[in-house]
Amino acid sequence: MKADRIRDEYESLAEKLGYTIRYEKGDFKGDACRIKSEKVIIINRHIPVTHQNYAFSRIFASEDLSQLSVLPVLRSMIEEVSAGAATLFEGGEEDA
Repeated sequence: MKADRIRDEYESLAEKLGYTIRYEKGDFKGDACRIKSEKVIIINRHIPVTHQNYAFSRIFASEDLSQLSVLPVLRSMIEEVSAGAATLFEGGEEDA
């Protein structure tokens, strides 16, 4: 599956989990936070899509996804990150 399509699927998963996604510029890769009562994911819009996908994987690794239907490719990427293995991501995204 292409990186852009994977990002689209992560965006859909974020919506299911009640997150708002913002693509911003800055000196960061991406992470989740709360702004007042709103759950927000902020992703650096200037990093490659593969890095953005890694950031989504890190964020969702801390979520309980057991009750959600998650595409196998996403579940695999999230589990890789949970296990501490970033080899699934090309180009050294482990520092994303």
